[in-house]
Amino acid sequence: MFAFADTPVKFVGLLLLFAWCTLWSIYELTRPQDVRQRISNALHLVMAVVMLLMVAPITWKGLIAVVPTFALVGVFALSTAWFVWLAVDAVRASDRSGWLHFLGHAAMFGAMTWHLSAMAVMQAAMSHGMGMGTGSGTGMDKSQLMAAQSKPGGTLWIFALVGIPFMTYLLISSLRSLWQAVQSRSAVAEATCPCGPDCTCGPECSCWVNHTDATVREPDLVASGGAAPVRLAVAPAVSTHSCHEVRPVGTVKYRLEVISAFAMNFGMFWMSTGLLVAILPFFAMFAF
Repeated sequence: MFAFADTPVKFVGLLLLFAWCTLWSIYELTRPQDVRQRISNALHLVMAVVMLLMVAPITWKGLIAVVPTFALVGVFALSTAWFVWLAVDAVRASDRSGWLHFLGHAAMFGAMTWHLSAMAVMQAAMSHGMGMGTGSGTGMDKSQLMAAQSKPGGTLWIFALVGIPFMTYLLISSLRSLWQAVQSRSAVAEATCPCGPDCTCGPECSCWVNHTDATVREPDLVASGGAAPVRLAVAPAVSTHSCHEVRPVGTVKYRLEVISAFAMNFGMFWMSTGLLVAILPFFAMFAF
């Protein structure tokens, strides 16, 4: 949770990033997709909404009044397992890009599980620590408890150590998404797509077969009078080894998609920097 008075840039920045993630996740659910993709996109939407509600204290308290923090941890732990299973299934299908795609999502949901776990454990620790000795003057205030838990072996220190791999992934993935967002449309896509430079090549598009491994059937249909053969492109089913429809690099929707990926990964990284201060004190500079 963040307060506008204390960290105005971070407060507004996170709201904008997670609001965009939420809007894009809603859009993704409107696209043609199979059951696996619909579940995956629904989980993305849940995470975007939860992160959006985590920014302001009033919305976060409203959320955990309905769904306790530990219950949210369970939801995102199961979501992580879902993407791990999809990655394993893609490995069995020898789909390298597919398992990398789902492994990345598993890491992202794992990072969310880690973040919420840290919040839940620290919330419980603070309630217990500050309540000890009530009436006898031996209880600790919040700053004292935070300092104690930030020492090597303390709760915050352990969570910071566990979070380093997750934070590394989030930063690298967000930078990669920025790089993808500025890539130009490939010459191959321009040449093979008959729909023009703004084509998104979704399942409803007849040229979508140019961007998949689908087989194109070419039956010779000869009408009376000797008509020329007609080529029929059969649109394939949506790939189950991705959360979204195929979008050629450089198209408008491709750029919007990777910008959303940047917003989600970098937003989570920025939101979680405070959890690493126990090991990396300079991360405190991200709160402004």
